[in-house]
Amino acid sequence: MHIELSREEAETLRELLQQRILELDKEINRTDSLGFKKRLQQLDRTIEHVLREVETALADVPHA
Repeated sequence: MHIELSREEAETLRELLQQRILELDKEINRTDSLGFKKRLQQLDRTIEHVLREVETALADVPHA
């Protein structure tokens, strides 16, 4: 899949993903339900993967 974003949009997406990871970490630590915790951890891993992809793309594109 290919998604076109401006640098500004990609930077905003990076910030949103970083923010969500921090929120998920707190939520995971507060959750008692093992099943729910596992789903949150999977979501966290997925978001971290997307974040790495965005960061790699930003590193490859010069500032305008």
